[in-house]
Amino acid sequence: MKLSIDTPKGKYTYEFKIVYNGIKVMDRAIAKENLLLFNSVAKRYDLRFGLIYGTLLGAIREHDFIAHDEDIDLFILREDLDLFKSMLFELRDNGFEVIRYDRRDGLCSIMRKGEYIDFYVMSPLIEGVREYLGDPIPARYVEDLVEYDFQGEKFLAARDAEEAVMFNYGGNWRTPVVMNRYDMSWIDKMKSKLNWWFYYAMPDFIFNPLMEKRAVKKMERYNMRAARLNGLLGREVVKEIPTDCYKIRKKRR
Repeated sequence: MKLSIDTPKGKYTYEFKIVYNGIKVMDRAIAKENLLLFNSVAKRYDLRFGLIYGTLLGAIREHDFIAHDEDIDLFILREDLDLFKSMLFELRDNGFEVIRYDRRDGLCSIMRKGEYIDFYVMSPLIEGVREYLGDPIPARYVEDLVEYDFQGEKFLAARDAEEAVMFNYGGNWRTPVVMNRYDMSWIDKMKSKLNWWFYYAMPDFIFNPLMEKRAVKKMERYNMRAARLNGLLGREVVKEIPTDCYKIRKKRR
């Protein structure tokens, strides 16, 4: 399926590729090569991005990619999305290809040598909170940043990196847990592929109401994580949010 992205430099056409949890284990040597190559291009454009989710967890726990992870997780801010999209053609010249781009401008994945990077686009939701694809995160985890040594270079990540990891993974974040199944049957693999194909192919009149319902559940999960973090630290460091925030998000757009 061929799709396109409107960029400041014109339409970027790409071939949609299905990736799903459990598709493969990361080749860490190629992943490192890809991350450093992307960083060199980003520097030329002065793009501000940072480590997040599993990549941040690996950086502070193992000082490497997690051995059982399958991709690189990075974030950019919504304000820098056009700058990021203007890089896509040069990234292609360096061997990267876009393999998916969410219609809500919240996620873009690029691949090189069979390894891919997920970019989460963090948009303002309410004061102190950002979100990508309806999934909220405390804004300071992607706004208040410091440099960390990782893979031989310096990368931005949350100043309160351990707190950010604890928010997402709980108090046992120091214990490695394999969350993806890499021994899926061909039937399960086919189900995953069909689910993702339908996700990207379904018409807006079905897609939008479905995503609004999912956003409510994601905000409930945010509040669960906030309560868990506050309990672990013994003080309120993250405030819970009203689960009708998606209405605010909808009005803003």
